[in-house]
Amino acid sequence: MQIAKYSNYTLPDFLEDDDFLRFVISPSQNDTVFWQQVAAEYPQQTEIIAEASKIIKAYRKQDVFTNEANQSKVWLRIESSLQKDQVKPKIFSLNKYLRVAAMLLLVSSIGISLWLIKGRQNEIDTAFGELRTVTLPDGSTVVLNGNSKLTYSGNWDKKSREVWITGEALFNVKHINKDPRHVKTIERFIVHCSDVNIEVLGTTFNVRNRHDKTNVGLVSGKIRLDYLNPRSKKESLVMKPGDYIEYGHKKLLARTKLAAPEKITKWTKHQLLFNDASLAQISEIMTDDYGYQVDFSSPDLANFKIEGEINVPNVEELIETISTTLPVKIIRTDKNITITKLNP
Repeated sequence: MQIAKYSNYTLPDFLEDDDFLRFVISPSQNDTVFWQQVAAEYPQQTEIIAEASKIIKAYRKQDVFTNEANQSKVWLRIESSLQKDQVKPKIFSLNKYLRVAAMLLLVSSIGISLWLIKGRQNEIDTAFGELRTVTLPDGSTVVLNGNSKLTYSGNWDKKSREVWITGEALFNVKHINKDPRHVKTIERFIVHCSDVNIEVLGTTFNVRNRHDKTNVGLVSGKIRLDYLNPRSKKESLVMKPGDYIEYGHKKLLARTKLAAPEKITKWTKHQLLFNDASLAQISEIMTDDYGYQVDFSSPDLANFKIEGEINVPNVEELIETISTTLPVKIIRTDKNITITKLNP
């Protein structure tokens, strides 16, 4: 697949692109990497890509069309059935947009039925480097970091307030419970990550869920963390303001106390904040949140560490800080960065 061909794609173009259909309906790891590169290379296309994804997901099913021949057969069946109902044959013609929607609707009736039964799901995705604030049905707010996804049900009238997060988000949860001793179902607020669940009443906390690990930092209020231990038994942990935990592979990897918990929210102001960070930790943020590809000329470079605090407003200043602080040379070409040692 060539990235350049998507630079000027319109909505109908994306809806008729086999590779894009496959990515939305049944993405492979290579597909995900490729479309992340497209979004990074052509940020002006992110809104159209998101809109096309929503349309396709609304008519989705498990089967994927892999070539134009398969699509053509469906077009013939659709247009043939339509022409039978027309007084004058061949008067009706499907434009590109409706052809794709009709095709997907025809082949996914079972998928749509199940989707409607479950209830409408709201899904918000962010592109690399994008920050987006989402107001939930109860008035709670969520700030999404780049390359993140938030999912929640559109109906919270009689159910718990539940959301699903992949990536990083800052939650400011509205307090609606009046009696802490008696919490009603609709008063519960639960954040689902890939490996832990977080239950709150009203609080502000940060969640980062990437690479099979979840990091949770509590700014204010109180939350309960539910997780599985190495024996696959459920355990719970109550967190207080300033608590910070890292969980992965069915165990608590770290539990610390933050001196200034509000600093973990700096990313919501487009600030890049690190403390005693290694190049491996810095490059992970650049890759996950901003879509950069960072390569080291030798493995030991990943362990190089910058002592103290880094607080910069963008990637450009971060790169400059690294190059002036450490004995390294940084070569940057668009979204590709190579770090090498300086010659002695």
